[in-house]
Amino acid sequence: MDGELVVGELVAAALLKGARRLEMSVGMVAGGEDDAIHQVRVSCRRLRSDLKLFRKLLAGDWATGLRADLAALADACGEARDLEVIAALVRENTTSEDNEEHVDTILTALTLGLDRAAARATEVVLGDSTRDLLNTLEAIAAAPDLKPSADKPCSEVLPKLLHAATEKFNQEADKLKPWSPDDDWHEVRLLAKRVRYAADTSAAVLGDEAKATAAHAATYQELLGQHQDHCAAADALTAMADDAAAQDDPELSFTLGRLTERHRAARKPLREQFLSLYHRP
Repeated sequence: MDGELVVGELVAAALLKGARRLEMSVGMVAGGEDDAIHQVRVSCRRLRSDLKLFRKLLAGDWATGLRADLAALADACGEARDLEVIAALVRENTTSEDNEEHVDTILTALTLGLDRAAARATEVVLGDSTRDLLNTLEAIAAAPDLKPSADKPCSEVLPKLLHAATEKFNQEADKLKPWSPDDDWHEVRLLAKRVRYAADTSAAVLGDEAKATAAHAATYQELLGQHQDHCAAADALTAMADDAAAQDDPELSFTLGRLTERHRAARKPLREQFLSLYHRP
């Protein structure tokens, strides 16, 4: 690609690449490959991010429906991925002080939930709605309906789009404090991911500067992703503790409570590390 490539061509290329990536991940699910459902979710999110990045260049309202369909598919894969991560975190964070029988009970419940969620996700991923979505993506990527501004050179448009995504991230990250609610940290994580995807899409044209932006955003995303995983684990274990208490099993409820506090405590060093890395004068 050279600097005179018009941005409309990049939009079409990004959509086509995203469609192929999603189709490949769907094929992974059909083949029963490891991490396949997660890859479907990632593919949907990257496509939605590109549609968000280029939204001011898109004519009509076709992108609204497409984003909604991609969000629905990603959501269908979400429970299985979350339970997979939570089960892995519980295994990693148990100690010899924890009741082994209780830990086995917790992991068995999480695994059973994961198996059921994975089966539901697979049914959706391999269903007619996903095949229709892939066909729609292929057709749109071949000739996306764009505004006249999409005829401008990428070198003129992309820096502004990437700057807008970065500034939105900075605005929200600047507000974070060690005591900020979990949801605020999660929102900044989503914005870091958006910057990363936007920079990745722009890198072929903008070069090293965009690659550096993507690398920084990936570091922030990784830290905040770990933070979100511990938040999700704590929430899931709290719900299980409530169920154990309702079933008059105080000992299991106690073990679940202790594991929950362990995950909540894990947030602090991650928050401190992010704030130290992100600090701007």
